[in-house]
Amino acid sequence: MSEHPIVSFVVLAYNHVEITKRCIDSLLLHTPLDGNELILVNNGSSDDTRTYFDSIPQARPIHIPQNVGPVNGFNVGMNEARGKYIALISNDMILTANWLDNLVTCIESDPQIGFVSPGANYVSNYQQINLPFNSLEEMQQQARAYNVSNSTKWEERIRLMPVILFSLTERLREIGGYDSRFSFGEFGDDDISYRYRRAGYKLIYAGDTFIFHHGSVTTGIDQRQNNSLQISRQIFHSKYGIDSWAEGLPNMQLVESLKSRWTPKPTVSFLAINCCVGATPLAFKTYFKQNGASNVQLTSLTNQEKYMTDLRTISDRTLYYQTMADIHQQLRGERFDYILFEYGYPDFIQSYNQEELIHAYLSPSGHFIT
Repeated sequence: MSEHPIVSFVVLAYNHVEITKRCIDSLLLHTPLDGNELILVNNGSSDDTRTYFDSIPQARPIHIPQNVGPVNGFNVGMNEARGKYIALISNDMILTANWLDNLVTCIESDPQIGFVSPGANYVSNYQQINLPFNSLEEMQQQARAYNVSNSTKWEERIRLMPVILFSLTERLREIGGYDSRFSFGEFGDDDISYRYRRAGYKLIYAGDTFIFHHGSVTTGIDQRQNNSLQISRQIFHSKYGIDSWAEGLPNMQLVESLKSRWTPKPTVSFLAINCCVGATPLAFKTYFKQNGASNVQLTSLTNQEKYMTDLRTISDRTLYYQTMADIHQQLRGERFDYILFEYGYPDFIQSYNQEELIHAYLSPSGHFIT
């Protein structure tokens, strides 16, 4: 184990030792430990996890007397990490070829990246990658062929589900690690995503990298017994005044509508109106860049002040309005290649003239999407 490791791999386990063994075996197979460190956090397991962790050469096991929940367990591992980078890995993941090289390549491409996460076979937030396989052996073969570093598959996101949370260790500490209030785990990922962005960092989905995920091995029990999803959802809403599910996901129907109207061009001016925290315009921006636009200028316009903070994290300009006169004053006749109006459009056109908005701000060859 290196005295000054490059990467700290933090594996968190609560029971399910056989699944944990698959995770560790895959990590040791596909991940160099020379120059890195392996931290194994036993989160109060009652099975043979302790004995198993103690048996692994070069590892640094940490045994927590009782289960403190996934976010607090990862915080324990984070506090012990000495590496430049940190990878937070749940025991229900199976690592694959080139996963580490791909994530390092991605995060080192931009100093403003906060954390990156790969895709998986079982994950929400449009991070699912469907590879054909009938066994874990076939899965590894398919993953080896798939996991070729490709920056066109990197996508900036409002929120990330950390199949693996890969970050600079000091950056994770800078934002305070996970919020212990999300003790069940749910919405802790949403919360840490928002805090990274609000600290000025980007979240990147590394769609060029596939990891196998067994599914919610432990959180499913909490969801059934403790109603943890709804409890955690309310904690998030109380903290931010935002419903991360209802207001933080992109509208993929609008993204599909954009695709049918896209004409490749190097520079795109884009106005997004009433798009909550900005998930849909960010998906638009990603599509533009993946399909020929090297310069995308995004102006976000909202009539709700609670969204301003998050819109500023993804927009070149963020403007607040209450009346059509406010819009005219702030935009002053600018023309945009695309105007996206996501929420509240029927109410808007009852008060204002749609043609006035389009005539005033849409370029002659532009597209209005709602």
